[in-house]
Amino acid sequence: MGDREGIRLVPDALCEAFGRLWRFDGGVKPAIVLEDGREIPFDGAREKETREYVTGLGPCRATRYGGFEGSALRFETLITLDRADGRVDCSFVPLDMAGLPVREVRWPQPLTADEKGSYAVLNTMQGQLLPTDWPEEIGAKLPFDGQMCSEAAYLPWFGEVTGQGGYLCYVRSPWDSKYTVSHPAGGPTRLYVRHLPSLGRMEAQRTVSYYFFAPGCDYVTLCKRYRAIALEEGRLVTLREKAQRDPGLERLIGCCVLHVDGKTHVTPDSAYYDREQPEKNDRLTPFSHWAERVDELRRQGVERLYLHLDGWGQPGYDNQHPDYLPPCREAGGYEGLKALQDRLHESGYLFGLHDQYRDYYLDAPTYDADNAVRLADGKLFEMSRWAGGRQNYLCASLAPEYVRRNFEQLLANGIRPDATYLDVFTCNEADECSNPRHVMTRRECLSHRGHCLDYLTAHGILPSSEEVNDWAIPYQVFCHWAPYLGNTAIPVPLFNLVYHDCVLIPWKMEAGEWGIPKGTAGFLHALLNGGMGYLSERLSGEALEENIRQVKAVGELQRRVAMEELVSHEFLSEDRSRQRTVFSDGTRVTVDFKENTWQIDYPVFG
Repeated sequence: MGDREGIRLVPDALCEAFGRLWRFDGGVKPAIVLEDGREIPFDGAREKETREYVTGLGPCRATRYGGFEGSALRFETLITLDRADGRVDCSFVPLDMAGLPVREVRWPQPLTADEKGSYAVLNTMQGQLLPTDWPEEIGAKLPFDGQMCSEAAYLPWFGEVTGQGGYLCYVRSPWDSKYTVSHPAGGPTRLYVRHLPSLGRMEAQRTVSYYFFAPGCDYVTLCKRYRAIALEEGRLVTLREKAQRDPGLERLIGCCVLHVDGKTHVTPDSAYYDREQPEKNDRLTPFSHWAERVDELRRQGVERLYLHLDGWGQPGYDNQHPDYLPPCREAGGYEGLKALQDRLHESGYLFGLHDQYRDYYLDAPTYDADNAVRLADGKLFEMSRWAGGRQNYLCASLAPEYVRRNFEQLLANGIRPDATYLDVFTCNEADECSNPRHVMTRRECLSHRGHCLDYLTAHGILPSSEEVNDWAIPYQVFCHWAPYLGNTAIPVPLFNLVYHDCVLIPWKMEAGEWGIPKGTAGFLHALLNGGMGYLSERLSGEALEENIRQVKAVGELQRRVAMEELVSHEFLSEDRSRQRTVFSDGTRVTVDFKENTWQIDYPVFG
């Protein structure tokens, strides 16, 4: 952090830090937004009192608001300098908001960092840098409306870096928070938090913490500061620690991923139903086909492989969850699934299943509307997007018991996967439920999702989910992918700079794949990040041979660095095509996305 005494609160601004004055944008008014869209601006208070005092940690400025026309609304804002670690906390404290239908609270205002050469540091998916004068609009449509604890923010913070220093804004209750990125073409950038009510009520204090950095800082500095925070708060659980609980983890390191499917069935009320060519709504690949494919890959020299199987249940992929059993009879049933599992194990490969405990399909045999998430207004959420058609969300408080029910049946029938993928948990936003039989806050939702992953670990099954997220690090061993957002300014592996040695991340190998930045090859991103590689089930001939060479190179590197911290990332050319990462054991990876070349320098120990 540098000299903590170099930070002080100042009037009409947030603070002065290391000689730079950090000001709020006065053009963005703090406000309480109601469900009907009406806004109650803070400056509408006819009663406003500010007092300054000193706590045991440092100085504080408290402002109390009241006297709003036609309302008993009262609240307080606190700005506190914590001299223990040099941070400034901004807290919104509800005093009397009873009965007020709050959608969100927008406070504090965005800080301004408009100097030439400054940039924002954004944790949208794997991460991006956004220069203040970036020529394209960015952030107009964030995933899940910017809700944290989803792919909109793998990490619960954002920041900005200027030539005069930088800051990191850590959102302390990310499960009840959204954020906004406002950047019109050419800039400037404005970033701010939106605090959400819990179960329709805004009752608890909400805090964001600003950490400030001296001139010379960069995005790596911010990532390493957050890593230290995560360590102090108990979320930084490394793969070495996870391997002590499940030694099977080490067998996964260096594997390529083969993602295959069994049965596909798209129902007529699904958004994906093809009415022009209805025959395309049903497909079937027997389990025996993948057993034969495994033999072929073994003969072609694939040494380490993890097979991820979709569509293994009787209803078909994304159908009738959580009532997915038994294994698809047409594909081979229990006998065929066990034969595939055994063939994989005989080859030294690993076996994993896709599963789902959020999407709750109305045609599931044990469906009961009383088990579905009930929104704060008492209604049930419903949609018909995925293959299985009409669905609610299963309340996550019930999900661990459904996981137990299903896996006890699998284990009793000899199906013991090495790993299991619980879909969407780390990608989609947290749910809340107002059903009095299973009331659940968003924070409790994340805890219940974690319990599902912990059940797998307790039974020697490596837990996986769709993407990655800060809240899931203590539970999750690997994921399906953790790529870049499509509308990204400058892609940077911010998540990996914090958590590389805590979770295994596979990458698609080809250019043009979803989440791979335009004009770059996923293979090079896998190398740069010390990740896993996907082996395509579609390729043959020379293309397959090249894919096998790629996953072998990626796997060899990952076996060396999977449990090492990613200590740095840098651009080596002005056009950012040449990049380098360094791992904590001294391994250096240099790639050139323009020339499609790469070099790995391993440390030499005398």
